[in-house]
Amino acid sequence: MKLIKSYIGLLVAVCAGMLACSSDNNVSGTVTDTGNTVALGGVVTRTNGSPAVAALVRVAREPDVGDSLVEAEYIETLTDSQGVFSFDSVFADTFQLAVVDAEYQEISYEPRATKNSGKQDSIKLKKAAVFSSVLYYEDMVEPSMAVGSHFKVYVPGTPFSQSVFAGDSFSILIPEGSSWFGFCPGDPQIVARLADSGVADSLIYRTWNIDGEVKSGDTISKGPFIWSPTMEVDSLIKLEEKKKKEKKPAYLSGVVKCKKDSVCSNVQVQMITDLYGFDFVEGDSTRFVMQTVTDDFGRWFLQVPKSVPYDSLRMEYRLLDDKGNVALAGLSRYVLASELKDLKDTLLVDTVELTKTSVLVSGVMLAINAATDSAKVLEEQALKQPDENSIQSDNCKVNSLNSVVVGLKGTSHFVRDVTCNMFKVDNLPAGGHDLVLYSGDPKVVKTLRDVGLALDSIVTVTHVQLPKGDTLDQQWMTFEPPTLKTDK
Repeated sequence: MKLIKSYIGLLVAVCAGMLACSSDNNVSGTVTDTGNTVALGGVVTRTNGSPAVAALVRVAREPDVGDSLVEAEYIETLTDSQGVFSFDSVFADTFQLAVVDAEYQEISYEPRATKNSGKQDSIKLKKAAVFSSVLYYEDMVEPSMAVGSHFKVYVPGTPFSQSVFAGDSFSILIPEGSSWFGFCPGDPQIVARLADSGVADSLIYRTWNIDGEVKSGDTISKGPFIWSPTMEVDSLIKLEEKKKKEKKPAYLSGVVKCKKDSVCSNVQVQMITDLYGFDFVEGDSTRFVMQTVTDDFGRWFLQVPKSVPYDSLRMEYRLLDDKGNVALAGLSRYVLASELKDLKDTLLVDTVELTKTSVLVSGVMLAINAATDSAKVLEEQALKQPDENSIQSDNCKVNSLNSVVVGLKGTSHFVRDVTCNMFKVDNLPAGGHDLVLYSGDPKVVKTLRDVGLALDSIVTVTHVQLPKGDTLDQQWMTFEPPTLKTDK
C-alpha cells in the first residue's frame, strides 16, 4: 500500500510502497507520476449561480483494482473569492475530480474526469447527501496495537473523507450513488504499524454498506460504528445489532438556529434539571455551565441524566460574540420525565431559534399579614428574626432584614437579594417565563422541603414576558412567605 502523507529521509524509503488514509495536508500522498501531469483550472458555481467561495477541490487518482477498501490518493486546493481554482499538475490525463462546498452543503463529483473538465464556468454544484453518525473504537491492551482516538471516515476509492475523533458525532458530505463507507485510523504511521504487525487490510479498513441508493439532498443517520482489528469483517453490523439488545445510554438531541433558515454552530448548551434553583446556595447568582456545543449543522447531543428531580428538564442555549459576550440566547421546551422513562434511543427535543437577550430590573417586597405580628411570622418561617425593638411600621424596614431568591424557572438565572432592594439580571432568554421567588435562607428552604411542604407553598410564581433585546422594568413584586400561604 502507498502512504497518503509524504515523508522525508529514510521514512520515504520505508513507507513508499504503503497506502493509508489520506492526510489533512494540501498534498495527500507522494505524487510520483510526474511524466503524465497536466494543468487544470476552472470556476465553481453554486446552485443559486453565485461563485462557490472557499470550496474544497480535490483531484484524485483513479482507483486500482486493489483499492476497494481505501481512500483514494489526492491533491487538493480551495477556490478563491470568484470560485476559481487551479492545479499546477495532476496525476494523469484521467482522474477523479471532487468539489465540496461545506457551507452550502453542495457538491460535485466526476469519477472519471479529463483535462477538459476544468474549462471556465464548467463545474456547477448540486445538493450533497449528508451522512451522520458516531464512531467508537476498541481500546487495545497491547501497546503495539494502540491506535489513539483520531480516525478517518471516507467513501472507499474516492477522495471524499472526514477526520473524526472517537466518541464525537460527525457528518460527511457525499455524492449521490454512494453505497460504501470506510473507517480507519487517521495516522498513516499507525496504519503502517498495524500492517507490519500482520493485521489484515480488511480489519484496518473497516467498511459498511448502505442499504438502498443515496440521492442528492438525502440526510442519512446510522450507527454508532465500532472500529476494531480483532473482530470479523462484518462485526460492525453484528456488534450494532448486539448493542441494540443490550441496555445502552439514551441521548437527547436538538437543533439550534440563529435565524429562520440558518443553523448555529458553537452554541453553548446546558441541561437544566434543577428547575427552581434550589441547589443555588452560595454566591450572588447562579452561572451557566456549558455541557456541550452545537456542531456545524446546529445539532447537539447530551446523555439522558440518571434522574430528574422534578417533573421535567430543559436545555438553555447561548451564543457568544467575538468578545465573549452573550449575543443570542434561547431555551428548549420542557422535556417531561415520563418521556425519558425507559428511553432506549435518541429523543429529538425540538428546533429552537435564538433571539437577542433581555434584561430584568425589579425589586421584591415581603407580604406581611397585618393581623399577625411581623416578628412572629418571621420566626415561624425560620427567617432571620430581627430584634423586636427594630420592627417599625414601615414595611420596608422589616423587609430589608430578609433576603429572597428570584429566578427564571428552568434556567441558570437565579439571584439572591435583600427584599426592598432593586436588582438587575441580564443575558436572559427572551419570551414568556415563570418567575419564581422563595426564601433567600438556604436552611429555611431545606427545612421546608424536608418536611414535604408542597412546592406551591414554598415558591411564589409570577409570569413575565421578556422583550427581545430590551429591558423589562418589573416594579416591586411581592413574595408571600410559606406561613401566610398555608394559613389561607
